[in-house]
Amino acid sequence: MKSWQTDGDGAACSMLAEEADMLATLGRQVLGLHRAVIDRTAVESDPVMARLYPDAYEDAADAAEFRRFASGDIAYARMQSMTRMVVDLESALPTEEGGDVVRIEVDAAGADAWLRALGEVRLVLHVRTGQDRAELPDDVTDDDIAQLRDVIDWVGFVQGTLLEALDGRMQG
Repeated sequence: MKSWQTDGDGAACSMLAEEADMLATLGRQVLGLHRAVIDRTAVESDPVMARLYPDAYEDAADAAEFRRFASGDIAYARMQSMTRMVVDLESALPTEEGGDVVRIEVDAAGADAWLRALGEVRLVLHVRTGQDRAELPDDVTDDDIAQLRDVIDWVGFVQGTLLEALDGRMQG
């Protein structure tokens, strides 16, 4: 992936089609977590859910009441940002074999959604790679975790260069 560049009121970058597909897949997986909150099927003891939807109050009853009333709205808003990123990525993917590089262009609102979505992807991956080995499925290897950490670094690069491009536009 090449770093983001300002493009009119938004930003643009080029990335390998494989990178775009991987990022779209990660986004769809995070969308599934938010859907589970809306459907009330989320596993609240999951460390990822605890980070995405932390208790708003120290008191357990107050926290449960807040979660009951607000989690759906929060999840819906997060789904909008994540959906924007996934749709942008999927729209850029080649429809036929042979397209190695895709161009992603986002307007200002899209860039904002991307920043939020990328942050959530990083958070989910970071929590999963930082979990105690006993909490992970038996088939997850140390190599898998090392690869996920590389993905976290790459998603951080995508997010960081987008932020730098937007900051440069605002300063210039």
